[in-house]
Amino acid sequence: MRAYRLDELLTGLDGAEVSRLLESWTDVPGGAGQNGLRNGEAKQSLLERMQDPDSIRSQTNLLGPTERRVLGRLLERGDRCLPYERLLDELPEAERSSSHEVEERIQQLARRGLVFHVQDKNVERFETPAIALADEVARVLEGMNLFEGESAEDAALVRPAREFPPIGPYTLKEHLEQKHFQKEGDAEKAHQHARQAYKLFLMPNAVFARIRRLPEEVRELVELAMTRYGGILPRSLYEQTVGEDPLFDREDLDEILREALIGSVGQLDLREHGIQLSEPALLVFQEVTLVFARSGSGSGEVQPREEQVAGVDLATNVMRFLRYVDENGVRFTVKGEIFRTTYKRLLGQLLTRPGGEDVETSFRFLYRFCLEQRLIERTGERTFRVSEAGRAFEEKELPEKLRELLAFAVDDPGCGGDPFHQVRLRRILLRLLRRLDAGVWYDAMYLPFLARNSYLQQMEEQGAREYYSQLEERGRYVALDNLRQMSWHLFHWVRKRLHVLGLVDLGYEDGHATALRVSNLGASLLSGVPAKDLSRGRSMLLVNPDFEILLFPESDAHELIHSLDRFAKRTGSDRLYRFQLGEESVRSALADGMDFAEMLSILSDRCRTPLPQNVIFSLEDWADRAGLLFLHEDRALSARRPETLERLRSHQRIQELCDALPDGNGLRLKEGVLIEDFKELLRDLGFHLEDQAA
Repeated sequence: MRAYRLDELLTGLDGAEVSRLLESWTDVPGGAGQNGLRNGEAKQSLLERMQDPDSIRSQTNLLGPTERRVLGRLLERGDRCLPYERLLDELPEAERSSSHEVEERIQQLARRGLVFHVQDKNVERFETPAIALADEVARVLEGMNLFEGESAEDAALVRPAREFPPIGPYTLKEHLEQKHFQKEGDAEKAHQHARQAYKLFLMPNAVFARIRRLPEEVRELVELAMTRYGGILPRSLYEQTVGEDPLFDREDLDEILREALIGSVGQLDLREHGIQLSEPALLVFQEVTLVFARSGSGSGEVQPREEQVAGVDLATNVMRFLRYVDENGVRFTVKGEIFRTTYKRLLGQLLTRPGGEDVETSFRFLYRFCLEQRLIERTGERTFRVSEAGRAFEEKELPEKLRELLAFAVDDPGCGGDPFHQVRLRRILLRLLRRLDAGVWYDAMYLPFLARNSYLQQMEEQGAREYYSQLEERGRYVALDNLRQMSWHLFHWVRKRLHVLGLVDLGYEDGHATALRVSNLGASLLSGVPAKDLSRGRSMLLVNPDFEILLFPESDAHELIHSLDRFAKRTGSDRLYRFQLGEESVRSALADGMDFAEMLSILSDRCRTPLPQNVIFSLEDWADRAGLLFLHEDRALSARRPETLERLRSHQRIQELCDALPDGNGLRLKEGVLIEDFKELLRDLGFHLEDQAA
């Protein structure tokens, strides 16, 4: 009987399953450490990792006795494969009595890529679902000699037999209340004593003094938990980091931590809340973790070598995409996908920054946004067109556009992880983000860890238990993430969404994101305070006779950049922003609904010197050739060029809505005709109306 090869098993997986395996074998969300990997490259990377003895040992170190016995049973088979039902039947009676538990263990093996679900037409298992172990992985496991026995004694060697009580409270405040309640017996008096002691014990000097007084090996363990894992360290992660060490199972460890008011050790079971964790863990009280994290983050110690600032590029790219759709009528295939050649041309229209986020990733997000928010709509000719909602979006102010993009990003499933947890984690992170000082660097995982810890405390209120119990009743329950993956997925969202939106700047060391800070744009949007109220300087322009615009940015530059992006082509985004005025960009801005008077006002108001006369003349000429009309208080229409009115008068619909002026040279809009409707009609006919009476 033939055994399955690893490449054969991986070929049957889709992109999402490959991404999930990359998470397991690289320990980062979506294979984030594999930047730019296409599906084939990701599978090749998995092939290499899943045959590496050290990587396989790291995976098997996390397994319990049931999972090891499943692998041991498969290793006994020549083809490394066994029907699913038969595998369950051959397990010990004690384990078969809890079939749901065993099935969950097998699912965990599948999520780690140590086993695969297959359908083989071998005589023994004709059309029967089966579990297979890749032949290359099996050979490595046999060489490790990890699965010789299946007795209770052997299982005891895999995990110490010590029983851990349920873990204590998550917070120092709860711990103090419980401690005083046990001593006092009076709930009100206990709360009063807890409040008085809480403020004293939470002072940074007191926290660090208590940590320093811990035994050296315990202090190192606590600091490892806080610096690497956000204050919650499951035993499997501890063993994966430092190897097997009796310190974690030290009998008095829980007592030492509780007496020092640092934390506790106990059995942490979060499976009922949809989190893949049921094992002993060390928990540092949330307040202690926060004080420790603040001592490094935000103190000036975090200074990355390289900075990446996205600014308003995503909002501008949405506008560029809508403009392209409006001017070109983008076609799509029968499956609803944009044609590849059109897709490449679209990417060429978008703003990109050296070393910035992948433009394709950014485009997929803005494309989903435009589709789901109905900014574009499909026609019967299999083309997209800009909808009324899209026209309205174009005319909104920058903060309103960003708020809509942010609201969409919060619910966006495109960054990995269990959506139920991730959406709630993102909302908590945004609330924490508002409290940070703009322009100050923090450790990259500072906020994701704090948000996760805060969420764990709120899971009951968030309805997690009820939600996952309902899924379990329907037979759809699968715990997707462990605690570490939850934090990584959240940081992945910060990098792929908040950074791209310009709300967060990222700091890099050797190609890895190691720090973040709230941008001035993010501080303005999250606090609801206009950017000009937060600014410490005023951005100025220099307009040259060759139509080049130089922008000298200050902290209020974001809205100015976005406005310039609408009627000029950006050519540079380094220390200075460079733009080039042209007839095509002015015409497109008018088609987007931008007033010509607004363009002139932006240039003249921010220009350090008077606008060159040739620039003013050319701007007016380009606008006139684009069909610029003016509406006056008496509802009369005028244009700087007589031929513009002649061209307008030639349309039958215009003749129905307008009367000729007594001199026969002009038009007046009839009473009862709505100006907004008339503007839309003119736009369809290739004209642009500015209401000078407004």
